[in-house]
Amino acid sequence: MARGLVNLHTQQNIVHGNLTSNNVLDDYLSPKIGDYGLSRLMTTAANLNVVATAGALGYRAPELSKLKKANTKTDMYSLGVIMLELLTGKSPEEVADGVDLPQWVASIVKEEWTNEVFDLELMKDATAIGDELLNTLKLALHCVDPTPSARPEAQLVLQQLEQIRPETATSSGDEGGGPSTRE
Repeated sequence: MARGLVNLHTQQNIVHGNLTSNNVLDDYLSPKIGDYGLSRLMTTAANLNVVATAGALGYRAPELSKLKKANTKTDMYSLGVIMLELLTGKSPEEVADGVDLPQWVASIVKEEWTNEVFDLELMKDATAIGDELLNTLKLALHCVDPTPSARPEAQLVLQQLEQIRPETATSSGDEGGGPSTRE
């Protein structure tokens, strides 16, 4: 997903604007960014409806309620939410009591109950991948920073993910570096 966003943001100069787990993973849970050019084709009213829907699902960056226009930093927020979703096994709409998924994860980490945040399936391999989980969690929390300017660019996220798990650096399946897409 990060590799695809690097391509969209830097090579294509496209902001996705509506990243959700439904449009970045295929049926086999392989990353394939879809629906990424649709906002350019929509009317302003339709585009605002898409942004509102993303927010209702918990993927929308907080500043989008004021800005109404997605940018690379709002895409990074959405990527962070998707990463948290994968790490916790919780859908952004599952968390209740007015607390969104990023806030819930941050509160658990703040209380130093970090292991409680991870999906039980991931914890089965915790002895082998514990550092990867923690570093990916830190990166995801960086992506969902409430301050947009503090969020990393897609290229930095990709570099950090490749450092966390070096074997992913060359296993994209596309040696050209471009993302797999399905529009």
